Amino acid sequence: MLNDLTLYLLLVAALAIGFLLGRRESVRRRNGSGHQDRYVPSLQQLVSEQRGLEMEAYVETVISQDDPVETRLALGALVRRKGEVDKAIRIHQGLLARTGLEAAQRSRIELELARDYMAAGLLGRAENLLLELAARDGEARGTAERALLEIYEREREWQQAVDVGRRIARYDRGVNARLAHLQCELAEAALADGDLRRARQALSQGQDFDAGCARLGLIGARVELAANRPGDAARLLVRAAEQDPDCIPLAVPLYRCAAGISGDHEGFERFLAGCLARGVYLEAVQAMAGCIERDRGREAATDFVMSQLLRSPTLGGFVMLLDHLDRDGRPLAADQLGQVRRYSEALLARQTAYRCRNCGFSSHSLMWQCPSCHDWGSCRPIPGADEVR
Repeated sequence: MLNDLTLYLLLVAALAIGFLLGRRESVRRRNGSGHQDRYVPSLQQLVSEQRGLEMEAYVETVISQDDPVETRLALGALVRRKGEVDKAIRIHQGLLARTGLEAAQRSRIELELARDYMAAGLLGRAENLLLELAARDGEARGTAERALLEIYEREREWQQAVDVGRRIARYDRGVNARLAHLQCELAEAALADGDLRRARQALSQGQDFDAGCARLGLIGARVELAANRPGDAARLLVRAAEQDPDCIPLAVPLYRCAAGISGDHEGFERFLAGCLARGVYLEAVQAMAGCIERDRGREAATDFVMSQLLRSPTLGGFVMLLDHLDRDGRPLAADQLGQVRRYSEALLARQTAYRCRNCGFSSHSLMWQCPSCHDWGSCRPIPGADEVR
């Protein structure tokens, strides 16, 4: 709890700062300067050093004063980053109530207020503000469109996200990879509804955005399997594995399904051989071992598994090897081997399998959009953290 003397000194200091900053703003306007004043770093340091009621008293004092726009914009952004979203909203709403604001200033304030609403989870209010900003010509338009894209992704409004993404692509082609994933989401929804024509249309548009997106091939294979066209599915899976070998664990079960429909088991083995030429993927090793066991027996399959896993030993590979050895009854007793396998599986269950290359978020399953940084296609398998499915 603050004593009276401390609070008095704090209020006097805040009033003095406000007076000096007002003088600086007057000088800046007379000189026609458009640059942010040098007081902003000092304000950031001052706010970051406040604690508890001192922070509360300082913010309330500044809100109540007619400070320069730059001061309050900086303060609003700082308190939002510190989690005081309600105070940031009050600061920016107070700024919008001022008269005589320039058009560029008003757009900046509205953009900051939209960010406040997004931080508070008030996505509807943020969307309304951002739509108005995106409809205007000005510096804030591009930033508003990117924020709208983020909102639509968070709300899983994929078509609206694509629409705004197309507008962004006119001046930033770097958004195309993101748009390809959005088209994949639309294709997934169409496939779930059984609308194969709409799914193919979404995938075709995704190819226009980013032909190198391997996810398009994976979903396309599922579409062709649903249409009983296993040959087309197999071709899409081969291309997906070539484009991105990290997709092989997802491609193997789909190709197995295609081979089961068409009876092309030799093609499946060629596909598996191609996958294993790129690396040791446990799903491919397991599937190839099944083919070998069918043709040459269990011992040959176990020898194959051991030779493959020795190329790149992992915990997941160890569990697979134990499974094969357990079926052969060697080299440990059955009860001992079962205990070792259960222990190994418990270790594997605790190990995350995927990590975002952008922010480091980790998960047990593949997520096409990182839930932490919202980047698309950035979650990749962690080397040595394979899962046996």
